[in-house]
Amino acid sequence: MKTNRQSGFTIIEMLIVVTILAMLAGILIPVLEDAASSARDSRRASDLKSMQAALSAYQRVNGTYPDTGGVWQGDSTGLAGSHTYDANGYCPGLVPDFLPALPKDPNTDFPTATGGYHYRSDGVDYKFICNEGPETYPAGNPFFDPTRPTTAWQVSTPGAYNW
Repeated sequence: MKTNRQSGFTIIEMLIVVTILAMLAGILIPVLEDAASSARDSRRASDLKSMQAALSAYQRVNGTYPDTGGVWQGDSTGLAGSHTYDANGYCPGLVPDFLPALPKDPNTDFPTATGGYHYRSDGVDYKFICNEGPETYPAGNPFFDPTRPTTAWQVSTPGAYNW
């Protein structure tokens, strides 16, 4: 005998659908979080390369690197100086001739009191770091910071490598 089924799901069918959706969410959420983390780290690497290129260009034109008197400046609120990304920003002289704007960490939680982008130079050497922002510290990282091996990435001149 055939029974006429009303449209809609039974409770068991609904539980099966909810279970499948929960399993998919359990798989997809970590994958999407990893992808977002990787994208932010890729952006940080790009920012470091851009700053390195801009600083090299500045040095070729001016004969020195932008000088902070050997003091750290950055967008972190705990550092002295300007925390902006324009011509008056934390790395003097780069904007607008060598960069359209100074970089800002791609994580919206930054900058913090100690985390963000920091720059230091005595005119002869420089070091630019992404402090507390990187989410991974892979072996062989070209941006390895010996002073902050698990909290920062860096680009620098050889004389500033250990600052």
